[in-house]
Amino acid sequence: NQGQPEDAAPLPMWKMRDALAPIFEMLNQQAQQVYPVEIEEVQISGVRCHRVKPIDAPEANKAKVLINLHGGGFVLGSGSLAEAIPIANETQCEVIAVDYRLAPEHPYPAAVDDIVAVYRTVLEYHAASDIALFGTSAGGFLTAMAVMRFKQEGLPLPACCGVFTAGGDVAELGDTFNYLTLSGFYGHVSPGMDDPICERAVFLGDADLDSPLVAPIKGDLSDFPPTLLVTGTRDAVLSSAAMFHMALRKAGRDAELYVFEAMAHGFWLSMQMPETRDAISIMARFFEKHLLVR
Repeated sequence: NQGQPEDAAPLPMWKMRDALAPIFEMLNQQAQQVYPVEIEEVQISGVRCHRVKPIDAPEANKAKVLINLHGGGFVLGSGSLAEAIPIANETQCEVIAVDYRLAPEHPYPAAVDDIVAVYRTVLEYHAASDIALFGTSAGGFLTAMAVMRFKQEGLPLPACCGVFTAGGDVAELGDTFNYLTLSGFYGHVSPGMDDPICERAVFLGDADLDSPLVAPIKGDLSDFPPTLLVTGTRDAVLSSAAMFHMALRKAGRDAELYVFEAMAHGFWLSMQMPETRDAISIMARFFEKHLLVR
């Protein structure tokens, strides 16, 4: 909101898509420089996606695929590949990045509908045991929501999940969201659910906030796939990740939580930090273990 008068009302994030688009493209380019891959835009079940492929994948890895759900507060991020690129390079497996529909034009469940449509098609070519599902921020919340939809629709569940800088209830984010900004500092926190410019609110629309399809933490997690959660001590969504990790463990599930010292929301999108290399390696090794790649 630079250039606005101090007393001007802040613009909602979805009104700044065009202005912020170059940032996502810059992050894509930086990721590609560090983690070279091949990228192809495709349509899967009518949903715009990108296939992000390692340059020379081992033959044994070609049956494996990861599905990535980008971040962006449910209102931004179309074409964002800064999560998919490093994971494709590190795991030497193909990643399908899903450009799900965005709010407020397309509130819940549109994004989940798109993910389910893509997943159904991927299942035609891959066994569920050869598929991983992961996302950062909004994409992390959508990962958990999608798993609950898969269960509802009787679809086989993926081999594992990555719920990164996210949790199991997008409407109730816990303690850290009350005092940390998404940039990692104490200060002016993000809008609450009753604020008309709150991205989470416009995404959820009139959804039932007590439904396990909307808040997976409120549902039956007893068969949830093995899940990796990654966050930082300055992440506004740290509490949400911690609560979902605890819920998964209470349900007897395989869940790992990594909390990086002094790191903020989605820090691994910044390629220049050594912590980014560590986080991406942790993610890749988790996926490799559960997909049995290489």
